[in-house]
Amino acid sequence: MFVTVVAVLCRLSAASSGSCIEEIVTDSNMTPEMSMMQCAIGAQAPLAKWMGEHPIYRANWRLERYKCVPGHYEIKGHA
Repeated sequence: MFVTVVAVLCRLSAASSGSCIEEIVTDSNMTPEMSMMQCAIGAQAPLAKWMGEHPIYRANWRLERYKCVPGHYEIKGHA
């Protein structure tokens, strides 16, 4: 089954409250062995690493939540 990992990221500043976006972090095309169960259980560590390495989201953003979505996912803009 094709699985997409979607992170919901929100700005830390109080002036930007409610300013959250969705970002596709990975999908099973990039990591073919990933299943829904593996995603649900083990996505936190790779997401933390991704945020630390990502030039935009490294600072002033927090991971609000993430979701494992079966199939392809289209970003909806503001989360």
